[in-house]
Amino acid sequence: MIRKLLIVFASGVALCVVAFALAYVTGGNDLRSALRGETEFAWTLGEEYKGPKKSRDFTVDGGQTLTMEVPVELHFSRGPESKMVVSGPAEAVDRLVFENGRLSLKGDGRLRHGLDVTIVAPQIAALDMEAPGDVTLSGMQQDQFRLKSEGAIDLDADGKVRQVWVKAEGASDLDLDKLEVEDATVRVDGAGSVSIAATGFVDVEVNGVGNVTLHKKPAKLRSSINGVGSIDHDYN
Repeated sequence: MIRKLLIVFASGVALCVVAFALAYVTGGNDLRSALRGETEFAWTLGEEYKGPKKSRDFTVDGGQTLTMEVPVELHFSRGPESKMVVSGPAEAVDRLVFENGRLSLKGDGRLRHGLDVTIVAPQIAALDMEAPGDVTLSGMQQDQFRLKSEGAIDLDADGKVRQVWVKAEGASDLDLDKLEVEDATVRVDGAGSVSIAATGFVDVEVNGVGNVTLHKKPAKLRSSINGVGSIDHDYN
């Protein structure tokens, strides 16, 4: 997870001054907060946690929106259970609160090391990432999926979903090209990158310096770019 997040961070630093100025204006609240140094978590990159660890189990409803307010390495796989296991530093795990599909921390919200989250459920209808994370969604088989990412998110997904909605803010790197998709709506605000392989109706809007790559030719495409972002056509 650390290597991927550092790659995302390095890519953002490499952008030119003009591009960042435009992203600051058009890139959304999260990108502007990140540029000003306003973050809710003090967590350490590249440092393994060597203290006491703990795990907790939670029951999840795959039909509701799951929101991650803390840095996580999240793994989802399709299965008959509806279970989420969270592992990590004991002092952080003890402070976890999971209510109405939202995972958060009691107290001041400071966390120096990310948490490992494993979810097994028939589906994950919607995922809202509000903190840095590395996400893997494996074997998805469902009708619809909604994804919102804020900040440094690295995500990979595979399986089959008929219709997806994606909103990326900040420096997200979302790889959905291994996911069989019919219709897709994609919004990128800031310096995010989204790869997708939808074959039906695709609606793409890029605001800022972001990028969307289409890996299959859609039956109908509606696209809009506001800024210096790009939409690439890399059809197989």
